[in-house]
Amino acid sequence: MSLDDILSVNTGRRRSKRVGRGAGSGLGKTCGRGQKGEGSRSGGKNMGPLFEGGQFPLWMRLPRRGFTNALHTVRYQPVQLSRVLERIEGERIDLDAICAAGLADSADRVKLVAGCEVNRKIQVTAHRATRSVIAAVEAAGGSVEQLDG
Repeated sequence: MSLDDILSVNTGRRRSKRVGRGAGSGLGKTCGRGQKGEGSRSGGKNMGPLFEGGQFPLWMRLPRRGFTNALHTVRYQPVQLSRVLERIEGERIDLDAICAAGLADSADRVKLVAGCEVNRKIQVTAHRATRSVIAAVEAAGGSVEQLDG
C-alpha cells in the first residue's frame, strides 16, 4: 500500500469544474460555453420543458376557450353525525351549534354524513344530509331540514 492508493479512494463525488484557468486546461477563454448566444451569457440557458428556442411557444399559441364547471361547483364540509351527537346536547342542532362545537367553519356549507344510531329526538338544520342520516333521525322521531335542497 502506498500514499497514492490511500488518496485515490473513489468517494462518488465529482470534482468541480475549474474554468478560466488558461488555454492548456481545456476550459480556458470561453470556459466551455461556446462562442455566442444565450448559453454563453450569464443567466442564460433558459431551457425549461416548454422552451422552444425563442419561438412563440405552443401553449401561448393555443386559444383559451371552452367551458369548465369547476367555477360553479358547490363544495360541502362533511361532518359525521356521531361527532355532532357527542358534542352537541339538546334537541336543536343547527349550523351555529355545529360551528360553535368546532366541527366546521361558519363559511363552510355543512353536509351531515355517516348515519349512526340516534337515541334522542332532535331537529337538525344543515345545508345537506345523506339518506342514512335522515332515516336515522326520523326513526328517532326527529326531523331534518336541508337548506340546499
